[in-house]
Amino acid sequence: MRQRTRHGTVAAPLGVRAGGRTGAGIAAVAAPSRGRAARRASSTVAAPFDDRAPGRSAAAAVVPRAAAAAIALLTAAAPAFAAPPGSKERDVQLVYCLDSAHRGDLVTAAVRLGLLRPDVSTPESVMPTAPPVGRMSPEAWAVRHEGDFSRACSALMAAGADAPGAPAEKKEDGWFEAFLTSLPLLAVGALLTLGGQMSERLSTERRLLKQQLDAGATAFRTAARAYLTAYEADPQADHTAVVSAREALLGALAQVAGPGARRERAQALADGLPLAQPLPGARAGTLLGTAARARDAQEVRGSVERELRAVAELNGRALHWRWRTARARLRRPAPEAAP
Repeated sequence: MRQRTRHGTVAAPLGVRAGGRTGAGIAAVAAPSRGRAARRASSTVAAPFDDRAPGRSAAAAVVPRAAAAAIALLTAAAPAFAAPPGSKERDVQLVYCLDSAHRGDLVTAAVRLGLLRPDVSTPESVMPTAPPVGRMSPEAWAVRHEGDFSRACSALMAAGADAPGAPAEKKEDGWFEAFLTSLPLLAVGALLTLGGQMSERLSTERRLLKQQLDAGATAFRTAARAYLTAYEADPQADHTAVVSAREALLGALAQVAGPGARRERAQALADGLPLAQPLPGARAGTLLGTAARARDAQEVRGSVERELRAVAELNGRALHWRWRTARARLRRPAPEAAP
């Protein structure tokens, strides 16, 4: 039962009848009130996650909690992506990226990746964008921000390896592999050397033979002219000098090498070379007069000049004589089959 006072209405003590209600009935009425109070208390506890927004359900409040937990997990796991301390990869990163030659490139790469502040970061002092924030040396940054340092250093090393024109790592080959690699070059060099030596030898032989033919032809011409002039005046003129010059020229002709047509031509010239014997002083039992000897001498002079011009032609190019050899073989009749 409620009683009125000057301060307001006061609830009646438990167990006192109020409008026919017993204490048990009052307890039953108060129970829902306590349930609503508990729900209000629960809403008050969850308010920091849902910004105390009225009407938002408990399921909606779970989403911010999951996002915050995921962010905290990724932040804690960030150093796990860095190379393990003391590993070979970590040692390579520390040695390479903290070298004075690459330190500036490391800071540039970290700035481009958003790991360092571009306005205050230099190769000697950097400012990370992630906590702990503050100016520090690159060495300190590599220790305090292992994940960021590893990321920037890996990107720098990968860019240097993939850059166009970057020197590729060469594998040291053994002596056998090096020998096999250089074998074609050695073979080509040997062939070129051998070809050059053969060409030089053939050129030397042709030059010597040309000199011998020219010298023999000149000596024979001189001796023949002197003898023919003397023969016109005296049919018993000395023929010894002509014999000596003719033998020397025959020796030079015998040394003429192929092709076949050239060698055959040299043999024919050697067989037809005039003045093998002295010119006769009489013919058919009659002594030859001066005019007859002059006519004979003039004919022999013409024959000598024709032969010597043919000897000079033997010094022509080998291609010409190869062509003449091939033509002679084509013109040669095929041998008849035996019956």
